[in-house]
Amino acid sequence: MNRKYKNYFFYLTFLITVLSFGACESVINLNLKDAKPAIVIEANVTDRAEPQIVFISQTKPFNQNNTINPVSQAVVTVFDEDGNQHQFFETIPGKYVSASFAGVSGKKYTIQVKVEGTLYTASSLMPQKVLLDSLSLTELSFFNDTKKYVQVHFNDPVAEANQYNYVLYVNDEIRNAYYVDNDRFNDGKNVTNTIFNSDPALKKGDSVTVDFQCIDEPIYRYFFTLSQIAGNGGPPTAPANPDSNFDNGALGYFSAHTSQKKSNIIP
Repeated sequence: MNRKYKNYFFYLTFLITVLSFGACESVINLNLKDAKPAIVIEANVTDRAEPQIVFISQTKPFNQNNTINPVSQAVVTVFDEDGNQHQFFETIPGKYVSASFAGVSGKKYTIQVKVEGTLYTASSLMPQKVLLDSLSLTELSFFNDTKKYVQVHFNDPVAEANQYNYVLYVNDEIRNAYYVDNDRFNDGKNVTNTIFNSDPALKKGDSVTVDFQCIDEPIYRYFFTLSQIAGNGGPPTAPANPDSNFDNGALGYFSAHTSQKKSNIIP
């Protein structure tokens, strides 16, 4: 989670770096004011029958370290459109876990998070599930440097808007938390997509797992913005906070999505 939210403050680092290199003959004193701390919520409900997890933290001033500032004693509840509700309980500071349950495709889920008397709410519609057929491996060369990359293969449904997120694990550690795609140019086709993972490069014997997620449109836009900030698929763009689906000024997201995992060993 820390890896995601540190992107919110990237623009400050960029600004200071530019000013530092441009100040060869004079000293520039920056009078940067600290923004009011904001609540950051990372919440997911999947169609896997397992405990669902919510992380809650708070932003820090730019001049402090980027370790997570967890928020405790929040009240977290998820509702579905049929009136069923699920309570979440804090297991460690900032981490809230429910009893095991599975979300259902086509249903809308709403989360309420209450922190020190302030209520934050978001909703997400769990899409229909698209099945991941298989994983494969490809080798690509850039500037005489050849690396191995994982590819996903699936059949996109015809005449139906679909958005996807590929979460890549290497040796049980998250390598890419958001690598999104949609079917704007692949509607109804057999799709092969390459996941351009970040360093270190994949090597023989590595265990790779892809969590293939079908996500709704607001979450696609949210992760797409994060991926552009991080430079996935190209150079980083001008940083800005993605549009959260939470109200009341909270940062972060709530995603109700399907999840299917497949694994391979790099030969």
